Amino acid sequence: MATRKEILSDLSGKIAGGNISEAYRSFEELPVVDQIAVSIAPGVGDVLAAYEVKEFGSRAKKNVQDKDYLGAAGNTGLQVLSGVSLIPLFRLLRGAKAVAKGSKAVDVPTPKPEVKPTPKTEPLQLAPPKEVAKIELPEVQPFNTQPAKELAYQTTQDYLPLQSKARKFLHGHYKKIDPEINELSPEDWVKTLTNPNNEIPLGELRLLNVLDEMNELHPKFIKVLAGENTISKQGLDNYLSRQQTDALQIRNAPPGKLQSSDTEFVNNDLKNTQQQKLYHVRGAGEQRTQGLHYRNLEFTPEITGNNAYVFDGTGINYPMERYTARAGNLFNKNGDEVSDYINDALKKLDINETDNFSSIFRVQSDFLNEVSSEGNGFFDPKKVAVLTKKLLRYNNLVDEINPIIAKNPNREASRKLINDVLKDTFDSIKDDVPVSFRLDPEDIPRITGKPFIDSLNKTPEDIFYMFNASGKQKYIDVPGDDLSLSKAYFEDLITGRSAEYVLKDGVRILKRAIIPKADANIGNKFKIDPYFEKTTSNEMKLPVRANVLEAYKAGKTGIHIGPRQAVMEGGRKNIVEKYTRGEKEIQKILNELGLGNKKGLTTRITDTGTEFDGTYLKFTDELKKAIEEQGINAFKDGGPVDIDNMLSKL
Repeated sequence: MATRKEILSDLSGKIAGGNISEAYRSFEELPVVDQIAVSIAPGVGDVLAAYEVKEFGSRAKKNVQDKDYLGAAGNTGLQVLSGVSLIPLFRLLRGAKAVAKGSKAVDVPTPKPEVKPTPKTEPLQLAPPKEVAKIELPEVQPFNTQPAKELAYQTTQDYLPLQSKARKFLHGHYKKIDPEINELSPEDWVKTLTNPNNEIPLGELRLLNVLDEMNELHPKFIKVLAGENTISKQGLDNYLSRQQTDALQIRNAPPGKLQSSDTEFVNNDLKNTQQQKLYHVRGAGEQRTQGLHYRNLEFTPEITGNNAYVFDGTGINYPMERYTARAGNLFNKNGDEVSDYINDALKKLDINETDNFSSIFRVQSDFLNEVSSEGNGFFDPKKVAVLTKKLLRYNNLVDEINPIIAKNPNREASRKLINDVLKDTFDSIKDDVPVSFRLDPEDIPRITGKPFIDSLNKTPEDIFYMFNASGKQKYIDVPGDDLSLSKAYFEDLITGRSAEYVLKDGVRILKRAIIPKADANIGNKFKIDPYFEKTTSNEMKLPVRANVLEAYKAGKTGIHIGPRQAVMEGGRKNIVEKYTRGEKEIQKILNELGLGNKKGLTTRITDTGTEFDGTYLKFTDELKKAIEEQGINAFKDGGPVDIDNMLSKL
């Protein structure tokens, strides 16, 4: 499909070559919205508007010759109306455009019925470009490279400085950024940061307000430019550093407020040493509306148990000591002896009876429980991105045509225009992405050229004495001044899903569409969160990464994660299955540290139905050195959101 620019170029070329009739035929075949754009375009629209006067006069004459009198009357009427640019329908955009720009109503003169000759036209000439004064930009300062440990998220836990891959990339800690890249436009920075070769997760760029949930430039990122076209590497890094503040918070549940601390445990060591943590992620838990676990827990007025993204439990475990105590008495669900299998697996890491592991268990997300409850879910970013594009185009049309419709005496033409615009925009929009509309009192004077109060079908006095169904004064709680009463009445008039609003004189205009991305949720759907992957959120990623770092900092031998505690507590199948995802996260951490192929770091025990099931990671000297030097990232790319390349194709 040709772009708007290509369409205008094609029509300009035909007109310049003297083929005005051919240009007009091409115009008539365009979709509604493109006809509108061409009609109000300078140069091309002027020529076509003049040509149509002759065109419809010729059609009327031919119809008379063919004794098609009804058709002749119609075309003659079209020709007359075209003198004030009202017919064909979209020429009303040209005739009233000047009116729309003013604040006062302008009477449209009654056109004379005679047909004017078609003026001769010269090929269109483009105006020479205007000279722009050169702006002296401040000198770009050298980039201040920092060590990895200075680039971490401040999680409120000093011992858990999870790293930012985006900032580590800028500082050259795992990829050597091109030294020539220093000052770029925000769009070019985004292209650099989202380049798959640079391995920066889109979720982190959303958390840091570089991208919004549609993976477009975030409004905060645009605003920080303060009108400038570019931002330096140092400026970008400073912005990312500010956005890290409060982005991730990890809080220990106080000992007296542990969730279900007396539940049955897979072993008493875990029960006696259990600790619980809550993880708060900007862009996730604050969307919740329901309370469940930790509902009475409040760290600050903004950080509570009711808006946590995920929570977990950890405890100290001595796997080899516990194995020795139970050896020879370990059977799977089929009754098979599994002692030797467990012993061999633990021996692969040379684990002895004094080695202590931190075990992760009870990982759960009330946020995801609410998202997955009946009728909820994440909205589809791809659908919403397409919808946003349609609605932005629709809003531009509404801004153009509303003032024209309000002052146009041809109600039938206006009615058809509204219907065509609505049909063109909304026929292809599915009901699963609801659209709402808005019209503000301040819009009315711009549209009508009259004071807002004068546009209503009731006076302030009439509104003051209105009664509701119960016989009480309807606006008794509204201040008694004229404007407040009028606005309250106006709000009631525009309430509802209708895209149209009726002015005092019966003229219908269009409301602007509310762009869904401006809302926290779309309908009852949730925005995707920073840990969203493919179709859902990976709530295991953050707890596993934080606990691996915590176990290392605490001097533990290693860390263990397995599903057995969830099974014992009667966890649903989907909860148990998520522990496999958590086990895989350990391998991703090793891959990031460059140790993915090293032997003697992990071992896995499966399908024994015992407390020993799960993945074990041992902190070898090599692993400890890698963590000390590189840290552990808060994010690791878990797959694209499936819209990273989509917007560029729209």
